[in-house]
Amino acid sequence: MLMSTKVVRLDLNYNCEIHNLFRQQRHYIAPYNAESAEHFARRLLAYFTLYELNPTLNQHPNAGKFPDLFLQDAQQHFTLWAAVDPLSDKSMRRALHQADQVIIFLSEQQAIKNNDLQGYTNTDCYHFTDSDLKQLILMLKPHMQLSVWREQDKLSLTDGKMSLDIQLQHCRRH
Repeated sequence: MLMSTKVVRLDLNYNCEIHNLFRQQRHYIAPYNAESAEHFARRLLAYFTLYELNPTLNQHPNAGKFPDLFLQDAQQHFTLWAAVDPLSDKSMRRALHQADQVIIFLSEQQAIKNNDLQGYTNTDCYHFTDSDLKQLILMLKPHMQLSVWREQDKLSLTDGKMSLDIQLQHCRRH
């Protein structure tokens, strides 16, 4: 299923137990052209996972040439490169060359097929279960109001009608 809206307005209440952080912010997030709802949901979950770091959401599809989410230092060097799809070997080498750390966010099926990150240092991988992604897709709307509670390895989301608890699962730990 493709995203049918050009822009999603997200009114977000974000709480993080670990960092004693509470933020209320409005975000405007443009789905990529012809982006699937499942891919958009993974981009949102990646954003929520890294939220305390204040990452930038890339608004343009890039086929591995640029990150989906990133952090840069004052010299425009990538300190964090996050991708929401498996990276080819060439794209992974590019990301590792340009960034200090690379994080990949995958669906459950992608994680099963792409469990070969062992050869790379400074990489991490999270995967989200298919059922969690399906539930989040049901919550997607052109104007979303979400509350997110972040614990160590868990995200709890609610839109006031539905609730979703997502266990953050590493594909592998370093």
